[in-house]
Amino acid sequence: MSDSNRKIIIDAITRMLARREHSAVEIIRKLADKGIGEQDSRGAVEEFRSAGIQSDYRFAEMKIRAAYNKGQGPQRIIGELAQHKISGDCIKMAMDELSLDWFALAARVREKKFGEQLPEDFRQRQKQQQFLQYRGFSSEHIQEAVNGD
Repeated sequence: MSDSNRKIIIDAITRMLARREHSAVEIIRKLADKGIGEQDSRGAVEEFRSAGIQSDYRFAEMKIRAAYNKGQGPQRIIGELAQHKISGDCIKMAMDELSLDWFALAARVREKKFGEQLPEDFRQRQKQQQFLQYRGFSSEHIQEAVNGD
């Protein structure tokens, strides 16, 4: 890799990370879109990672916090992070560190969409359960939110 090409890669990564956290996979993909080879990209990303500038863990924390604030459940968040090739251990560690109350979030999301009144019949209950499932909540979170336990 030439010095001018290296400078272009370093500048591009620096600009990306200055705006927000990015996963390593996301940086490599964006550099590939700019015509930069994967091997050169991986080497540069590894330099940023070893210097503590790029972190998949910080990226996971940021994504989890943002998704939680949007009312998304843990299963949906895990799926999104898996698409970024974030390890399961990293995801679990970030979720444990943040210690978010998924039961309260599921209840809040249900109440925002359907109102305070709990479902009275099977059809209403089914509709609310499907909505919460789509949002990425587990069956335990859904049951507590829909039953008001």
